[in-house]
Amino acid sequence: MIIFSIGFFSRIETAELKGMNTADRAYFTDENGLPYMYEPDSYYNYRLAANILDHGHQGDKIINGTPWDLHSNYPPGNRADYPPLILWISLLFHNFINLFIPFSLIETCFWLPAIIGPLAGIVMFFLVRRYAGDLPGLLSGVLLVLAPVYFSRTVPGFFDTDMFNIIFPLLVIFFLLKATETKKNYMFPLLLSSFSLAFLSLSWNGWAYIFYIIIISSILYMTLCKLKGKAVMGFSRKIAVFVIISLLIIGLAGRLGYALIFPTFFKFTFKSLTAGGWPGIFESISELSAPTFDEFLSLPGPLNMGIGLFGFVIIGSIMLRDEIKRVHLPDFSWYPFILIGIWLIIGVTAYSLSTRFALLAIPPLIIFLGLLMGVMGSYLKGSPSMRLRRSGNVFILSLVVMLSTISFIQAYEIQFVPIVDDDFVAASYWIKNETSMDTVVITEWGYGHPLATFSQRPVLMDGGMNPSTPRSYWVYHAFATNNESLSIGIFSMLSTSGNRAIELLNNRTRNTSLTVTILDDILGVSRIDAEKTLQEKYGMDPAFTRELLLYTHPTNKPFIILTKDDMIKWGHWYLYYGFWDFNKSRGYDYIYSVGSSNDTGQIRYYSNDVKFDLTSGGSWENRKPYTTIIKYRNFKRVIAGDGKSDFSIIVLLDKNQAIVVDKGFRDSLFVKLVILKEETEHIKPIYKNNSTIIWTVR
Repeated sequence: MIIFSIGFFSRIETAELKGMNTADRAYFTDENGLPYMYEPDSYYNYRLAANILDHGHQGDKIINGTPWDLHSNYPPGNRADYPPLILWISLLFHNFINLFIPFSLIETCFWLPAIIGPLAGIVMFFLVRRYAGDLPGLLSGVLLVLAPVYFSRTVPGFFDTDMFNIIFPLLVIFFLLKATETKKNYMFPLLLSSFSLAFLSLSWNGWAYIFYIIIISSILYMTLCKLKGKAVMGFSRKIAVFVIISLLIIGLAGRLGYALIFPTFFKFTFKSLTAGGWPGIFESISELSAPTFDEFLSLPGPLNMGIGLFGFVIIGSIMLRDEIKRVHLPDFSWYPFILIGIWLIIGVTAYSLSTRFALLAIPPLIIFLGLLMGVMGSYLKGSPSMRLRRSGNVFILSLVVMLSTISFIQAYEIQFVPIVDDDFVAASYWIKNETSMDTVVITEWGYGHPLATFSQRPVLMDGGMNPSTPRSYWVYHAFATNNESLSIGIFSMLSTSGNRAIELLNNRTRNTSLTVTILDDILGVSRIDAEKTLQEKYGMDPAFTRELLLYTHPTNKPFIILTKDDMIKWGHWYLYYGFWDFNKSRGYDYIYSVGSSNDTGQIRYYSNDVKFDLTSGGSWENRKPYTTIIKYRNFKRVIAGDGKSDFSIIVLLDKNQAIVVDKGFRDSLFVKLVILKEETEHIKPIYKNNSTIIWTVR
């Protein structure tokens, strides 16, 4: 109860959005008085759970016997085959709590992570206590529930599968070790271990990593036993039973297809710049990037990382000395050491390559930390000094309190900002009430899931897309270009026929660069001119031309564009991917820099080295721009600068921002709609509030 209470109540407190003033707190709070959720996938998971509650399956419609999500990456949508455990548990919890008090599903999904997250600490307690005693077990459980990255991904409002990514692997290991260390009656813990692995497979597509760690560790342990002349038949039989039962259950659950995790692992850790000729946008996803040294230490918690690695070394040295091991770790054998050690090595290695895998490293780090505390307590109890023997428990208890307090302070200082706000939600509800059901919404992919949830309209891109599809390139390209007709042609093609024109043409040319060139030539012109270009310039036959034009120049479905002020910070990626060089398979780091300032005088200095004078314009890094564009609400002024300069400066006086953009980007659709928020020759706003605008074609 101590571990759960610390984990639960520390998480509950984050719902107050501490660190925000009253106005900001209200801006990020929904009609239930709860903060909006913290990341896009939370809204996706909620929408799928709502679908099951409404009509019994994850999708919007059954197509050819398969549930199909018609709101995600539409057209054509996605198969609705998300790991179902998070959806089932949320609905079970929802039905249970509604036996006592009325509770909406969104409220259930909001609070559930704060209940599931601390449970992992209880499993950690029992695992460490098995080898090191009560106090080390207590410390390990508390440190786990307060580990910064685990804490931040299991707070109320972070409704994602991360809440299961530690508890189930710990259960798998705990029951497996109990079975391998039991001579009789080992089938029950083996079954529990296998079922725990099956539950993990139902909660996360990356479940197989712990399965492979067990296989590798078991092979290494049996090899060690052979070298030492020890029998391995009993152990190998137990592992074989575990493997067979686990694969059987997981196969029956339909999750065996995710056993081959290596392609996914390498895709996330060794991020290719291209895939199938198209740019992969993995570089733009922060959690897929390698952590900096500070992040490497801080995300698991500096204490957990430092003492955990030190504990691994110390415990390893003890394992090599039988006499010391018999005294201080009598119940800890070579198999759990190898198993947890391999887990640590793989987890830390994966984490060093991608921040996404930070959770993999935390459990083994804390296990070794707890074992080290147990060894310290054992040394004190066996000390020849009576004073040290008497103070041993007090010393360990003091360490527990001190380390737990430090971890609590680290968790308490984490600041949380929801992914959406009142402006975004108001715009989404406007879409829901004022547009037809077949309207496709185009926006930054990170807003896709919450937008689909609130507006109940299909979105062109969201977090469920493959980041290497051509769709992402064409959306970035449409925003990056200054050819407005081309932008509208791209949006029209994608929102009506999806990727079909791109795939059809690419199959014909077998050359992605040529495909892009052809589409650039035809998407911004009329159907008649496009037909002429295809046949005369590129030698396409009439039959193929007619088929292609069905998709590139379709009878349009309605589409709208949603922009938000926060998109300004991602402008670099619109340039980088939108002007991708297909011949060299890379983007270019065009000039794009965003700065802020609290200055209010005649001369203002911004955080990105922009100096701005209200009268004469600005400079960046002591260089004059091509132009300085000053925007304040509906007022815009352009100050000419150095005609040879390769950048322009845009100063948003009402936002206290200065944006430095490449000169060639200053007339792009992104600058016009997102930064300057002004209508164009062919695109006009149909709804706007403080930070969010909805646009349509005239």
